[in-house]
Amino acid sequence: MLFISSYDFYALLTEIYLLNSVCAILTYGVILNTSLKRGNPIVSYNIGGFVVQILIFSLWLILSSSTPHIISWNALLCHDFLSFGLKTIILIVALFWILIVFSYNNIEKINFYEYWIIALLAIIGMLFIINSFDFLIMYLAIEFQSIAFYILASFKRTSEFSTEAGLKYFVLGAFSSVLLLLGISLLYGVTGLTNFGDLSKFFLSMSALNIPSINIALLGTVFIEAALFFKVSAAPFHMWSPDVYEGAPTSVTSFFGILPKLALVGLMLRIFFFCCTEIIFLLNFTFIICAFLSMIIGTFGALVQTKWKRFIAYSTISHIGFILAGFATLEFTGAFGALFYILIYTLTSLATFAILLSFRGLSYPTSYQLRYLKDVTSLVKINPILATSLVLVLFSMAGIPPFPGFFAKAFILLALLQEKLTGLALLAVCLSCISCFYYIRLIQTMYFTNIQTITVFYPIEKEKSIVISLTMLLLALVFIKLDLISNFIQCMLFL
Repeated sequence: MLFISSYDFYALLTEIYLLNSVCAILTYGVILNTSLKRGNPIVSYNIGGFVVQILIFSLWLILSSSTPHIISWNALLCHDFLSFGLKTIILIVALFWILIVFSYNNIEKINFYEYWIIALLAIIGMLFIINSFDFLIMYLAIEFQSIAFYILASFKRTSEFSTEAGLKYFVLGAFSSVLLLLGISLLYGVTGLTNFGDLSKFFLSMSALNIPSINIALLGTVFIEAALFFKVSAAPFHMWSPDVYEGAPTSVTSFFGILPKLALVGLMLRIFFFCCTEIIFLLNFTFIICAFLSMIIGTFGALVQTKWKRFIAYSTISHIGFILAGFATLEFTGAFGALFYILIYTLTSLATFAILLSFRGLSYPTSYQLRYLKDVTSLVKINPILATSLVLVLFSMAGIPPFPGFFAKAFILLALLQEKLTGLALLAVCLSCISCFYYIRLIQTMYFTNIQTITVFYPIEKEKSIVISLTMLLLALVFIKLDLISNFIQCMLFL
């Protein structure tokens, strides 16, 4: 019998508040949407403001709660410091994301109040993914998030590229969901368990299993790995990423590039370093192969790109390769490096998209989003502060000291060397040197390339300026207070 206590509601207080808020603003939008005086775009603007207030209050709920280790809702959900830290970061980043896309949606006429509601539902899905302590709730949370992503990718109804992106994402996402469900079914068929805690105890006695049962459990784990690798766009499951990034509206692309991977990496830490610790060492080569392919495909794919969104997609694949390299160690040092890397990646991605959304050409009386890498030619003459900010972000992504990206890559490389994965570490160093080429090429385009006609940029909104300034400050804070950030991540890893 399912017994529900007050602790169960305490663990889900933020999610319950968010779900009730979604119902309230959905009712508000439906009532006012048909009004001649207060319909779109006014109601969309209002609901966007409501979402900002909802996220601020949700953040306050999380920060004002204590962080005991609670296994709640019949062991379906877990409330610990890992979930506390990741949920806090996701809500802060989501708040910044809304600030940078607000003006883009108004200019591009994405004046549908449903946009903000679907984005908020996707954020709720991420929070449930982080709290997941059972394969059943994990699968439902991932599908809940994915359905919101499919809708957002095809949200720009007047664009056939957006429709194509949504369709590709839906078809390939359904395939990955099948793999995930098949892997869970195989594990359940062998063990009769779906709970992470029960499975971790079961695998401790893996030597008592017969060989066919072990092989089926390994196969199920491989399918789960493949599905999660697809969700984080790791090679060779990356084929959807460049097309979806390019076809979706830029505001949606920024949502895909900033938020989901943080939740999924947290989930992978919980599964591979807690649930399947005793069995995953037999599949260590899968992490090594995917990390190897991701770094190679991401690095060389980004070299030949001419459009910003495809360039960012391949750069993301390369960064995911470094994170998987941390997972390949199967040790605390690798987990620490992977979590540190994803936090720095999230911060730099937020800064990158804030700057990218500021690249709007002005053709009076309208403006247009700049799409090509060459559009930043002579940016230093147009907006030197924006050019300097982009340089700092690119240096961090390239891993040049003393920027935070250098420390993120250094932690991964040290973990690889400590576990005698010297070949993968050398490959990572070589590919990092190659990736510096296309980052420095952008700097050369901004500072040292002259053109006859200079693009007139649309003035940067105050919200974007605030986000860019705060992200630059946070990047500097990571360097100044590296020990503080390291201690915070170590506390999160005490699962």
